[in-house]
Amino acid sequence: MENSQHQSGNIERRVMSRIDAALRINYQIISDDVALNDPYDPNFVLPRYFLLLAELDQFDHAINYELEQLNERDQQIARILSLFNQKLNLITGSLYDAIVQSMLPIPENVNFSETGFSFFNEQPIQEGTYVHVTLSHPENFFHIAATAQVAYSRAEDNGKFRTGAYFITLHPQDRVKLSECVSLKNKD
Repeated sequence: MENSQHQSGNIERRVMSRIDAALRINYQIISDDVALNDPYDPNFVLPRYFLLLAELDQFDHAINYELEQLNERDQQIARILSLFNQKLNLITGSLYDAIVQSMLPIPENVNFSETGFSFFNEQPIQEGTYVHVTLSHPENFFHIAATAQVAYSRAEDNGKFRTGAYFITLHPQDRVKLSECVSLKNKD
């Protein structure tokens, strides 16, 4: 599906579908020599809330896979573990509501696809600059870390700068999460 957008008199043509969403975004400018590092590398500054949510997300995927496998061998034990997992989800959900919500940055409007994103910023970022970014969907559809290279940073009417970047390093499962979110939004 081809998407055309008009910005500042320029025409941008993108082959990938893109969507706007309110996301929690954190970024830091990084040097060229670490731009290709794993975006989950502990040497990057990953916000605590992001680490917690990403770990819970990975745990959920792993437990669901194991429960499916166990269900084929022993349905009774799989059922008991599934109930235990539901209880654990209620407990972590309560902690999330009570504690984590206060730590979270306010969601901002981000335009994204599986290949890149753009967001508003107070300061311009020089074209070609590498950034490390964490993106978290407020409804927990995804929590991803990536490195990206800035393609543009333009002044907008709102007094901010629209900064666009394309992903340099993005785990395949994170790319799938972004793609699924874009597909779901486009079906609406």
